[in-house]
Amino acid sequence: MQTGDDIRGQCHCGRVQVRISLSCPVEEIELRACQCSFCRRHGARTFADPNGRAIIEAQDAETLRRYRFALKTADFLMCGECGTYIGVLLESEGAQLVTINAAGLDIDELRDRAPKPVDYESEAFEERVRRRLTAWMPAELHVPADAKEERAVH
Repeated sequence: MQTGDDIRGQCHCGRVQVRISLSCPVEEIELRACQCSFCRRHGARTFADPNGRAIIEAQDAETLRRYRFALKTADFLMCGECGTYIGVLLESEGAQLVTINAAGLDIDELRDRAPKPVDYESEAFEERVRRRLTAWMPAELHVPADAKEERAVH
């Protein structure tokens, strides 16, 4: 397997750090601009490398917040201090998979890259989960053991 680049990002206040090991050069990563109301409002530009790996680290128990909406297939991760939209986490079949918001984490290597608009509104629950299982990247969440995760459902 070809070894790719390692890239890093963080939320605005720095309490959430993300390390990403890509399976390809960063130049091959395609950014997406989801057209859902949440992503549009946050100016999201997301990406994933199914053969890569992401590690998301929160500094303390109050930092990483979760939010679910619409089909409730995954958790949108945000910093509880500065409100930065970090990415989306799917927990399914014993795996944790993410897509990362390059805009929110201000990842240098992806900062000036134009995203491709995508629209997933027509997907049913099963179709959406199946797509994410093949397209998103494996992830680890490192949150202190005494974390009090908040999950808002709308």
